[in-house]
Amino acid sequence: MNWREYDMKLLITGGGTGGHVYPGIAVARELMKRGPEHKIMFVGAEHGVETRIAKKEGFDITTLDVTGIKGKGLFKKAVSAGRFIKSVFGALDVINRFQPDVTLGVGGYASGPVATATAIKKMPLVLAEQNISPGITNKWLARFASKVFITWPESAANFPEGSCIVSGNPIRQEFFEVKRERDDGKINILVIGGSQGAASINKSITGAIPSLNEVCSVISITHQTGEADENNVCQAYKDAKFNWIAKKFFDDMPQKLADADLVISRAGAGAVAEICAAGKAAIYVPYPYAADDHQTKNAIAMENAGAAIVVKDKEITGEMFAEIIKGFVKNKNRLKEMALLAKDGAKPHAAAMIVDEILRLAREAKAA
Repeated sequence: MNWREYDMKLLITGGGTGGHVYPGIAVARELMKRGPEHKIMFVGAEHGVETRIAKKEGFDITTLDVTGIKGKGLFKKAVSAGRFIKSVFGALDVINRFQPDVTLGVGGYASGPVATATAIKKMPLVLAEQNISPGITNKWLARFASKVFITWPESAANFPEGSCIVSGNPIRQEFFEVKRERDDGKINILVIGGSQGAASINKSITGAIPSLNEVCSVISITHQTGEADENNVCQAYKDAKFNWIAKKFFDDMPQKLADADLVISRAGAGAVAEICAAGKAAIYVPYPYAADDHQTKNAIAMENAGAAIVVKDKEITGEMFAEIIKGFVKNKNRLKEMALLAKDGAKPHAAAMIVDEILRLAREAKAA
């Protein structure tokens, strides 16, 4: 069957964080490259970031009233369970109306009801797991999935035997394609704590300013602060003798990564994949309250590959950051070596690999 002559329908579900949503966006973009006649529908939680992101990217999205269950008190768990059951019925209605050929779950609690409804309908279901340690939703749903696309080979042990394909984490192609524009000979340090910022990172970096002034002629800092800390961070940088720019959010993150020599970041799967795509050395400060401590596992994998340094959130200080950065000033070759090793971990064809398998499953289902 020629898929350019057939309106293949893909339902993408999940969210809660950008790290879950953007892989779905990358797959959606790849499918549309194969033919504009394909149709895509996103399904997420009512108050999730996925609504804003999907609409901004030009995709249709419908929402369900669902919240996470893990870590809540007994009463809240009961309420969440009730919403989940209600959302499964809502998801069944979405499926009946949209009639997808395949459903892709990208993780996060928002994917649970839709993937469950897909299993009830006995329709093709595939999952994408970005972290080394899978989330509770994907662990449970894997028994119903035709395939599970994983970023890390180590994740396969958590899923049914033979179900996994090591695809890498699909991210926007811009992170692979954007070229460096800034090259002033200085070590440009990019500080990112996610779109919401990271208070502990912000505090420690600004605390490093007096010590970093000692190497002011050879460094610069670009700092995404998050909204809450923007004013305080900008005020602290007024004492800096090096070049700096700080904003609550950068819309051009692919370019900011391309222009960086060293990245200081949390270790969500999306951030790690984007930093690898750009081929940058990193200092990872894993978010200590992430589910199953998955950020620490992501970060350690990159440290073991030689592409990163891992610092625990509770241990970071301004002086620690300053000493690490001064070490790179003395040994720029180490930055280059780490950057090459990070690039080795990039998976530029992840989205294409996933779309290939989705199309294959859709063909089989159509032919059955």
